[in-house]
Amino acid sequence: MKKFIFLFILTSLCSAIHAQPDQQQKIDSVCQLVRKFFNDKNVDQLYSLSGKLFRKELSPDAFKNVCENNLFPLGEMKEVTFETFANGISDYKTVFSSATLSLFISLDDMDKLQTFLFKPYVDSKAKKDYQVPSTNNLQSALDKKVDSAVQPYIDLKVTTGLSIAILKDGKVFYYGYGETAKGNKQIPNDQTIFEIGSISKTFTSILFAEAVNAGKMKLDDPVNKYLPDSIPQLIYAGTPVTLKTLSNHSSGIPRMPTNFHPAENANPYKDYTDNDLFSFYKNFTPTRKPGDKYEYSNLAAGTLGVILEKLYKKSYEDLLVGNICNPLGMNDTRQFIKKNDSARFAKGYTEDGSYSSQWDFDALAPAGAIRSTAADLVKYAEANLGDAPPPLKRAITLTHEITFDKSGTKIGLAWHYIKPGNDPVLFHNGGTGGYRSYLAINLKKKFAVIILSNTSVGVEEPGNALMKWLETNF
Repeated sequence: MKKFIFLFILTSLCSAIHAQPDQQQKIDSVCQLVRKFFNDKNVDQLYSLSGKLFRKELSPDAFKNVCENNLFPLGEMKEVTFETFANGISDYKTVFSSATLSLFISLDDMDKLQTFLFKPYVDSKAKKDYQVPSTNNLQSALDKKVDSAVQPYIDLKVTTGLSIAILKDGKVFYYGYGETAKGNKQIPNDQTIFEIGSISKTFTSILFAEAVNAGKMKLDDPVNKYLPDSIPQLIYAGTPVTLKTLSNHSSGIPRMPTNFHPAENANPYKDYTDNDLFSFYKNFTPTRKPGDKYEYSNLAAGTLGVILEKLYKKSYEDLLVGNICNPLGMNDTRQFIKKNDSARFAKGYTEDGSYSSQWDFDALAPAGAIRSTAADLVKYAEANLGDAPPPLKRAITLTHEITFDKSGTKIGLAWHYIKPGNDPVLFHNGGTGGYRSYLAINLKKKFAVIILSNTSVGVEEPGNALMKWLETNF
C-alpha cells in the first residue's frame, strides 16, 4: 500500500485556537456517516458528504476510483476512535480488517468534508525509552513546573526538541529539552532557530497597524482599493471585505485558495505567487457577509501582506526587518535564514517523527514564513508588554484592540484572546511541516510563555498549563 492515501487536504500554517465543542461534535457526526457509508461501500453517499473545494479536486469518477482501488480493499472499518484535534482537523485511529490507519477529517463552513485523508497510524502516546536531556536544573518552583508541564510532550516517542522561554517582571528563564536534530545530542537553546508559522500573522498585523497610524490606509478600507482593477468587487449584501476583516479572520475568504496546487508537497507554499493569488480573486465571489463569522484564513493574512508589499514597494522581508526586527533588536528573526546562521536552524520533523523539509514562501509569506528564536521572541513579548519605540508601540497597541467579538471568539488584529486560567491573554500559535510554536502574553500581570518545537505536534497543552500556573503562582 502507498505510504498514505491522499484525497484532499488544505495545508495549514496554524492550528485552530481551540476546538469548539459543537465543531468537534459536527466532525464526529460526519465521521460516523463516513464509517456507515464506507462499510456499505456506498460511493455516492460518501461523495455527498464532500464540499465544494473537495469536489474541485476530485470528480465523482476519480473519487470512485480511489474508493474501489485503494480504500474498500482495506476491508470493514471496524473501529474509529478520536485521538487529537489540530490545524482544524480531527484525527481518528481507524481499525480496518487488514490495517490500522489514521483518518484526518475537517469540515468547511457548510459542514461538508474539506479534509479526508488516510495515513499510516502512529501511536501518538508511545513514550521514549530513555531520559530526555535538558538544561532544566529543577531547583526552583518554576523549574519544576516547567518540567512537569513539558515532560508528557517531550517524552513522546515522536517528539524531538523544545526551546522554552518564560518572561516575568523583566526576568527571563530559558529551558531546553531534547535535540536540535535527532541523534546530534545538542539541546536547543535560546539561540536555536525554528520556523514559527502563523505567529508571523501578528507581525503582519503590526505592519498593517503602522500603515493605519501613518494615514496610509484605514482599518475599514475595502480590500479592492488595494487590489488590481481586474478583480471583481469583493462584497456581499452591500458589505465589502475590508482590511480589518482580513486581519481578524472574519472576511469570509476561505482558509486556502482553490488554486493552491503545490508542485512539491514537502514544500507546499514555495511556488504560490502573487499572480496565483490575484488569479484566485478574479474567480472568487464572497458567500457571506464580511465581519459576521470567524473563519481562520491563511489566504486572508497573506493577501493583507501582499497589499502592504505593494503599498510600500518593498518585500515582506524588508518590511519585517526594517519596521519591527531592527527597532527591537531581533537580529535572528527573518523570513530567510542568513547563511552564517544555518547551523543554528533546528531540523524539523513531522507528527510521526520523520524528517520534514523546511518551508519556503512566496505570496503567502505574511501568513507564516518567519523563522525566529526564543531569545528574539522574548524581545517581541517585551514589546507587546509596552517596551518598544513610540511609533512601533502605538502600532502594537492597536493590534491588541478587539475588532471581532462573537460566539466566544475575541480577536484584535491577528492576535486571539484566550483564557488558559482566569485572565484573558494575547495568544497565537503556529505550525509548518516540521515545527510548532506557542506565544501567550498576559498583559495584566506582565508575563509571557514561549515554546518552540521542531516536531509538528502541537505545544498548546504545556503552554496553557504554564500560563495558568504563572497567573497565580509566580
